[in-house]
Amino acid sequence: MNNFKLAFFILFLLFFIAFIQLYKGTLFTLFEPGLGNFSTQVEGQRFPKTLTDKTGIKFVLHKPPTRIISATLATDHILSGLIDPQRLVAVSSYVDYPSLSNIVGFYDQRISRTQGEIESLLALQPDLVFVASYSNPETVRYLLRSGIAIVRLSEFNSFDDIFNNIRLLANITDTTEEGEMMINNLTQRINFIKKQVVDQPKPRVLYYDLNGYSVGGHSLMDEAIRLSGGINVTRGVLADGEQKISEELAISLQPDVIVMNQWVFNQDRGQDSPRNILQNKKAWANVPAVKQQRVYAVPGVWLRSVSQYRIKGVEAIAQLLHPEIVSYQERSYAQ
Repeated sequence: MNNFKLAFFILFLLFFIAFIQLYKGTLFTLFEPGLGNFSTQVEGQRFPKTLTDKTGIKFVLHKPPTRIISATLATDHILSGLIDPQRLVAVSSYVDYPSLSNIVGFYDQRISRTQGEIESLLALQPDLVFVASYSNPETVRYLLRSGIAIVRLSEFNSFDDIFNNIRLLANITDTTEEGEMMINNLTQRINFIKKQVVDQPKPRVLYYDLNGYSVGGHSLMDEAIRLSGGINVTRGVLADGEQKISEELAISLQPDVIVMNQWVFNQDRGQDSPRNILQNKKAWANVPAVKQQRVYAVPGVWLRSVSQYRIKGVEAIAQLLHPEIVSYQERSYAQ
C-alpha cells in the first residue's frame, strides 16, 4: 500500500511539473513583473487599435490619444521627441530632478506631475496611461480594472529595446514618422562611434558605483562599454544586469579604466566627486586605472537613462576611452 501511495505521489508530482512548464507563461504573468517581455502588444495599422496587456486584458483606442499620462521617466523622455506636449495631462515627477532627468524644464509646469498615485491618475481622466514593468503593481492593477487604456513597457536591456519602446510609443500616439527619425538619429550616432573605435585598442573597463554595484552582461551599460570600444571586465564574472560586487572582487579585476556615476554625490553641496573618493582609497592604489588616472565620473542622467538620451553616455565613454575620436554633431530630440 505504501509503495502504491509513493508511486501515485511521484506520478502526480511529475504531472504537476509538466503542467507548470507548459502553462507557466500565462500562470505567472501577474507574479513576475520584472521577468520576460511584458510590453503591451498593439494590433491595427490604423485606428482603431487594440492594446493587449500581458494579463490578456484588451483596450481599444478608437483615435489617437489626446489626454495622455506618462507615469515613467523613460516615457517622459521618449514622448518629448514625439508628440505635442499639449497632449499630455501629466508626466512623472522625476522629470524635474536634475540628477535624473535629461529634459528638466521641457514640460510646462501647467502639466501635472505624478508619482503614480491612483486617485490623482483617475482624477485627470486620461484616455491613455504609460507605465512600466517596475511601476507600482497595485497602481497597475487598479488601472487595468478601471477601463482606462494602459501601455506597459518592460524591456530596457539594450538599444534594441530602446528602439522597440520608441516604436511602440510612436505607433500608439500616431507619430511613427517622428519615431523613425529618432531611431535613425540614434543609429547614425552609434555607427559613427563604432566606425571610429573599430581598430583602436580595447581597454578593460569597470563600471563601478560606490554603493557597491556593477553590471554583468545583457545590460545597457555592458552594451555601452562594448560600443565605446572597451571590454566590460565584469561580463561573465557577474550575473546579467546590475549586480552587487564586493570591493575585493572589483579590485581583483584590475581594470584599465573605471567609469562611475557622477550623480551619486551632490557636488553643489560640497560633496566630493566619486572619482576623487575612489582614487584616494589605499586599497585601490595599485589598480591600473587608478595608477594611470583613468577613473572617470560621467553624468548619471546619461549613464542611467533607458531612453534616447542613453546615446550621450555611450559617446561620453567612447571619448574617455579614445580621446582622439571626434564628436558627433549634437541634434535636438525635442521638436
